[in-house]
Amino acid sequence: MAEPAALRSTQGPVHDRVARLLTWSRRTTGAISVAALLIALGALSSFVPAMRDLDLALLDHRFALIARIASLPAAESIAIVGIDEPSLGALDEPQSLLLKPLAQAISAVGSAKPRAIGLDIVLPDRSYDAFAPGGDIAMVTSLLATRRDTPVVAGVTTRDDGTVREIAPAIRAAASSSGLALLPVDHDGRVRRFDERLGVEDRPVPTLVGELARALRLRVDYGHIQYALGSGYDYVPLRQVLDWGRAGDSASLQRAFADRIVLIGAVLPYEDRFAQPVRLARWDPLRDTPGVLVHAQALRSLEANAIVRPPAMAWQALLPVAAASLWFIRAWHWRVLALVLFATASFAVSTLALRLGYDVPIGTSLRIAFAAVAMKSALEAWQVRQERARLRAQFGGYVSPGVLEAILGGRLDADARRGRRKLAFLFVDVRGFVELTSHHAPERVLDLLNLYFGAMTPVLHAHGGTIDNFRGDGLMAIFGAPNPVKAPAAAASAAARDMLAKLPELNRELVRQRHPAIAIGISMAFGVAVVGNVGSRERFNYTALGDGANVASRLQEVAKSTGYPIVATESLVEAAGELDRWTPLGHFAIRGHPDVVVYGCGLGE
Repeated sequence: MAEPAALRSTQGPVHDRVARLLTWSRRTTGAISVAALLIALGALSSFVPAMRDLDLALLDHRFALIARIASLPAAESIAIVGIDEPSLGALDEPQSLLLKPLAQAISAVGSAKPRAIGLDIVLPDRSYDAFAPGGDIAMVTSLLATRRDTPVVAGVTTRDDGTVREIAPAIRAAASSSGLALLPVDHDGRVRRFDERLGVEDRPVPTLVGELARALRLRVDYGHIQYALGSGYDYVPLRQVLDWGRAGDSASLQRAFADRIVLIGAVLPYEDRFAQPVRLARWDPLRDTPGVLVHAQALRSLEANAIVRPPAMAWQALLPVAAASLWFIRAWHWRVLALVLFATASFAVSTLALRLGYDVPIGTSLRIAFAAVAMKSALEAWQVRQERARLRAQFGGYVSPGVLEAILGGRLDADARRGRRKLAFLFVDVRGFVELTSHHAPERVLDLLNLYFGAMTPVLHAHGGTIDNFRGDGLMAIFGAPNPVKAPAAAASAAARDMLAKLPELNRELVRQRHPAIAIGISMAFGVAVVGNVGSRERFNYTALGDGANVASRLQEVAKSTGYPIVATESLVEAAGELDRWTPLGHFAIRGHPDVVVYGCGLGE
């Protein structure tokens, strides 16, 4: 049955559309698979300790940058009472037996009606009245009196084995509440986060900062401490607070502590210190910060509702997806530029987000972007190497090595635009070739020519020559293009002599294979020419055009008439610096050209 005309007319377009759809589907599926693989590799890399350390270091750098150039304003609502070395020296008592002075300091601070008091100090886990009589009762009395107007939260520490070191029951009962004076420690040993999930199986436990925030009716969020908030802290020495209290200097106490959150803790140089992203202690240039200031910064972040939180999952996925998309940029230099721009933009955007209270991790995205660019570039380099190997295998025998390398390097198109250059031209043919072909079968002649060219071609290539073409029994070679040759004329002269020296070995091989021995004639010229592709879009050839090529070709007749196996123009011999090695043969008429001074050379010259 004949196929309907309408069906025949639409079958081709429908088939093309289906083929295009299938191709698009395969490419899309492949693209999604590559992107998913890159994102998965980037996510897995975040579990490598070194990569986690790098991510945390990037976070620190962003905090430090914001604190330096665009810190967030913060009210001076937190005051620090510091137990420093001069205070301990003035009291002349071990820190563990400072209950009476601490009680006096708490009472003095409480008299100024602060908003809350936090004790970031190691309180005794039992009575020490035997060593410091009256200390327990002084502390309990001070706490009970102060808590009537001001919440007092006692800090609880841990022992070396991680167990909680409880406070003496009487002191703990006298305080408003108590909480662990701890903050989570990151992988690199630094404190950056406020989080109360410190118990077994990450159960939340009361902390000093959390209990103070609840006493102040603040919202308790978990996340990174906002280190770009405020400009650090000063402290009032414990000794100064005691002096004000003993002197009844209520004005100084009011100025220092009224309506503020007061934290009492050690500011000693080698005790309870943590490395921080920014400098929190105004009196100390180091970022190795007393723990009481870290608690203060966490509390300041809660008070300002500035705890740094992760953004919504959609925003978290945006950067990794954008990073993976670098894979699909085709040109390698654009990929590298895109990588630089992506890294710069990611750092800038994540830094701005950090200032606004959102932690946008960029370490994973940067690794994905780098992997996308590196893997795509490596894949392309491998593909190019494979393609070049394929081209060498398939076409290496059709063009000279110099031309093949120029093709693979994409230099041929630019050759003609480089202008004129001085080149040496060499022509060689077999003497008596017409007579040879008339006495031997074509197959035998072809076999002889292949042996002949197989022996002479490596000699030309060894001297940097490029074979322009094979013409029956002859060939044309160029010296100086497409790959530059330091001295083209000298290279051509040396190649001609080596070809002549190679001839006896070739003839022995020809005779061994029952071919006749041959003689060759070589003619050379030197002159200005242009090089490039000549032909049509469908078929072209790399060649050189210039007067030197015409002269070298027509000198073949001169070579036959003089009996010299090698002849060359005077310009080539002079350019080669070999006038003393050649024999002047005089002026010769060249068809379609003014007379040329010709020199001859034999094997022994």
